[in-house]
Amino acid sequence: MLGLTAEGSPLAKASTLSLNIPLPEDTDIYMPMTSRIIQLTVLDVLATGMTLRRGVDFQPHLRKIKESLNASRYPVGDEFN
Repeated sequence: MLGLTAEGSPLAKASTLSLNIPLPEDTDIYMPMTSRIIQLTVLDVLATGMTLRRGVDFQPHLRKIKESLNASRYPVGDEFN
């Protein structure tokens, strides 16, 4: 299991491999936004690298995933009422 967390955290200890992100945040004042953005960026880089390594033969699979998610998206112009 790959953990994306702070070094020494319970998740890091339970993970087979841990990508440690050393970023302390004051969660008493702010939401942990900075660490979330960094974690999402790292996940995007890993996903992009994996996709590039898989090559063009992987593109139909990605297209199928994208199409399967279309039903869960809000149509353009819909507003929250």
